Amino acid sequence: MASETPLQKVKADLERYAASEGKGVSFLLAVRMFLVTPGFQFVFSRRLQEMVVRIPVIGRALRRVIWWASCLIFGSEIAMAAKIGGGLYVPHPYGIVVGSARIGRNMHLLQNVTIGRKSREEPGDPMFGDDVTVSAGAVLLGPITIGDGAVIGANSVVLKDVPPRALAIGIPARIIPAAAPPPAADGAETLVASSL
Repeated sequence: MASETPLQKVKADLERYAASEGKGVSFLLAVRMFLVTPGFQFVFSRRLQEMVVRIPVIGRALRRVIWWASCLIFGSEIAMAAKIGGGLYVPHPYGIVVGSARIGRNMHLLQNVTIGRKSREEPGDPMFGDDVTVSAGAVLLGPITIGDGAVIGANSVVLKDVPPRALAIGIPARIIPAAAPPPAADGAETLVASSL
């Protein structure tokens, strides 16, 4: 995960929300995100925690207060120990629980998702690559790795690694590998010519 400042993450978050509406970032869009968009407010509360923890003496206590308020307001929790890259997109920030996971850039996270450890006896947290989508109601547990561009289907229970660009669906999740890229145009012409 590339090192980003909290402000760089906020910028990336705004860009993701703007892109979801097919727009670029503008002053009016930013105002709307901060004032009336619960998903962005939830994500920003996380970024605010990352900013205030750097304040000497009171930073850690202030971070805990913001975390606590965010849990109450949204009914969701992202553990303070979680590491999350910029571009986090959470359109419906309700019923989400994220433990001490490592999450890459540009995650799309839907409602009622649980990400964390299997149990006290089985420590280890999930690690996510970039551009991962986790659909509503999914549960991801244990020391698993979710590859770049992977998609986790709705209500899936993922207990094993998911390769890049693969789809994980079901309970327990079965992995559907990424489709092979189509052959190049000149390869197709060669195939047609050889069959004549």
